[in-house]
Amino acid sequence: MTPGGWLGPVGGCALVALLELDVVQVGQTMVSRPLVLGPLLGLLFGVPRIGLALGLCLEFLSLDDVPVGDRLPLNATVAAAAALLLTCSPRPLHPALALPLGLAAGWAHQRLEAVLRHRRRALCGAAERSISDGGTPPWGRLLGRALAEQAAATFAVLLACVCAAGPALSGLWPRLPQSLLAGLDLGWKLAPWLGLGVVLHALRRRA
Repeated sequence: MTPGGWLGPVGGCALVALLELDVVQVGQTMVSRPLVLGPLLGLLFGVPRIGLALGLCLEFLSLDDVPVGDRLPLNATVAAAAALLLTCSPRPLHPALALPLGLAAGWAHQRLEAVLRHRRRALCGAAERSISDGGTPPWGRLLGRALAEQAAATFAVLLACVCAAGPALSGLWPRLPQSLLAGLDLGWKLAPWLGLGVVLHALRRRA
């Protein structure tokens, strides 16, 4: 359990919502990559080994999942952050359950991001019309709005995952059938090897 109860995980959600902008919107300093973000959050919450393990797994699993054209990949940043924060909340989850739930959060963010991308296209259209009419688009307001919507969406997905789905599943964990618990544990142990398989496949394709 993190000091301060829910304040730590909620603050972590807010921090990741800002760092996630690094993916494509701001900076692109790579701090949003799971390989960096996982250990960073792990150190911040006092679980460096879990942070490193989750960061490596999700970095490898998402390495070959790249945006091409209109295709949006699963948001690995959100997946890594959600999985780590789920293990550090006042109702912590075992990493074997936090990992698939984190992947679900990354998938949910992917769906939401498609809506946000459509909204940004509308903003670009408004800017183009303003230029064609001889005006000057309010670039600061347009960019600020797009970034604020992206950060708010990320925060909402993480908050729902950590503060709603996490506690609900935490109560179910002891009641799950042994066969399901064993399957989740096996998946957690195999995740690094599956990730390495993705890396080798990606390298082979690019060779």
